[in-house]
Amino acid sequence: MSENQYSPLTQTVVRTLTDKLYEKRKAAALEIEKQTKELIKSNNMADVEKIISVLEQLTTTPNGNMRKGGLIGLAATAIALGSKHSAVYAVKLLEPVFTCFLDHDSRVRYFACESLYNIVKVCRASVLVKFDELFNILWNLSSDPDQNVRNGSELLDRLVKEIVISTKSFDLQNLMVVIRERIYSVDSSNKRFIISWVILI
Repeated sequence: MSENQYSPLTQTVVRTLTDKLYEKRKAAALEIEKQTKELIKSNNMADVEKIISVLEQLTTTPNGNMRKGGLIGLAATAIALGSKHSAVYAVKLLEPVFTCFLDHDSRVRYFACESLYNIVKVCRASVLVKFDELFNILWNLSSDPDQNVRNGSELLDRLVKEIVISTKSFDLQNLMVVIRERIYSVDSSNKRFIISWVILI
């Protein structure tokens, strides 16, 4: 990607965002959060959409650190949008993160958990338009081979359950359908996951 392709992000911010060191990626994410807030303040939502698009492209690159950078950047953008503006962009923020759960690199999957947690925390009920996909991701993560990924997914799972419980318009019949589709799993981790959702309802 050239400087123009990163716009409105600078090449320096993107370089730092995709650094191998987490601390540098975090610092760049804070810059993106700040920049996004300024764009919102000036009602420049077109540039906010461009930032989301740049970050989405980073999540699909072959370089693992770039994918991690894209993930933390998307979370930072969601935080900047806040509850007031995030609903409109919920799907655009969620979909690139969803793709990263298929990543062969367990660290990318872990950072996808972290990113999704932060996005869901801000967007709240707005994420439920993608509930089926979200549930399927949580289902797969419950038996992920990496312990850190499983730990991260448990925090995410609790947050999603909390949102489901507090959303009066949530479609319980649909939840029963997605549970029924998976109830005969032989994997013990998947079984525990399904039981926890059955108890919830």
